[in-house]
Amino acid sequence: MKRDQAGMARYEAIALDLARRIASNELPEGTRLLGRSSLAGTYQVSPETIRRAVAILHERGVVKAVAGSGIRIVSQVAAQEYVDSVASQWRVEEEIRELRKLLRERKRLDEQIESALDRLLKTAAGAVGTRHVDELVLEPGSWAVGRSLGEIRLRSSTGVTAVAIIRGEEEIFSPPADMRLEAGDVLTIVGSDAARQRCRELLSATAAPKGDG
Repeated sequence: MKRDQAGMARYEAIALDLARRIASNELPEGTRLLGRSSLAGTYQVSPETIRRAVAILHERGVVKAVAGSGIRIVSQVAAQEYVDSVASQWRVEEEIRELRKLLRERKRLDEQIESALDRLLKTAAGAVGTRHVDELVLEPGSWAVGRSLGEIRLRSSTGVTAVAIIRGEEEIFSPPADMRLEAGDVLTIVGSDAARQRCRELLSATAAPKGDG
């Protein structure tokens, strides 16, 4: 069965067109509707299609079969009501189509968000897996005692970051580069396994590395 661009069957579109013409008084109440053959020629469809279109208008009280005089137009009001009901149905169907489109779009976005979260979790897991926190005690015999963080080049030579130094009851967060270290200081460092190992070796040495005075 052929359908027009609005998704209506051809006989439904013809019924709507006739109803509009009746509602606008182009086809006045009380007049006789053209015969099926004439209407079929006008709309270039089969008489069967016209019969179906007329059946819709008859059921809605727009036209009525009158013995001996064919199909008569009986209600302009009913024709307008039919036109309005079709328009209302179109609006509902358009809203449904729009909602379905939005739901498809939301599903696509949900999938993209889920994928992004998975990537973020993997990245975070990798970062957590390669960077850890350690606390190292600066022994009295360490060459670093009395020197500042900048002088021992803690970050540049090992790759760790000293995020805090605990000195007795005092906790010094984000210690400055010119802060001098004391025996017994507890350095809280963050870095990879390899970087933290280099830091242990640096701070446990009793003599300054070559190139450091």
